[in-house]
Amino acid sequence: MNTQELEKYLKMLGQKLIAKEVTGEIILAGGAVMLLVIRNRETTKDIDAYFGDQPEIRIAVEEMAREEGLREDWLNDGVKGFFYGNPPQVLWAEYPGLRVYTVHPEYLFAMKVLAGRDSDIDDLRALIAYMKLTNADEALKIVEHYIPERLLTVRTKYLIEDLFELQS
Repeated sequence: MNTQELEKYLKMLGQKLIAKEVTGEIILAGGAVMLLVIRNRETTKDIDAYFGDQPEIRIAVEEMAREEGLREDWLNDGVKGFFYGNPPQVLWAEYPGLRVYTVHPEYLFAMKVLAGRDSDIDDLRALIAYMKLTNADEALKIVEHYIPERLLTVRTKYLIEDLFELQS
C-alpha cells in the first residue's frame, strides 16, 4: 500500500464510520508512520494502528476488506501489545468520521528497538537519522523513557550499540 492508497482507504473508513454515526480515532504506528512521516519507504503491507475499544472500527475494517478485496488485516491492532502507558501522538489527518494520529517518532523508535526484529533495522537507522541521534546513549535514554525497565534486556542495549557502530 502506498501513500495514496493508504489515504484513500482511511477516508473510506471515515465514510463507513459516518454511516454508523460514529467518529473514530486511530493511532498509527509501524510501517504506516515510516511511510507517512519518516518517508523512508514507498509502501507498507498493512496499517498497524491502535483503536482501543471502538468495535465500529473493527466492523468497518472487515466490511472494507470484503468490499475492496483487501487483506483481512489491512488495518490491524496487533501493535497494541507494544503500547505502554499513553504513547505520545500527533494528529496526522482528520477526515469526516475519522481522526488519524501517529505515534511520535521517538516512541516508534522505542517500540522497534524493543521488538528487535532484523526486519526493523532499516527503519531504526532511518529513525536515528530523522531524530538526528548521534550516539547510543541518546538512543538508550529514549527507549528507557518509554519502555518499562523490566522489559529492557541486554539484547536491547546491544542492538542500540550495534546500530551506532554500523554508522561509524
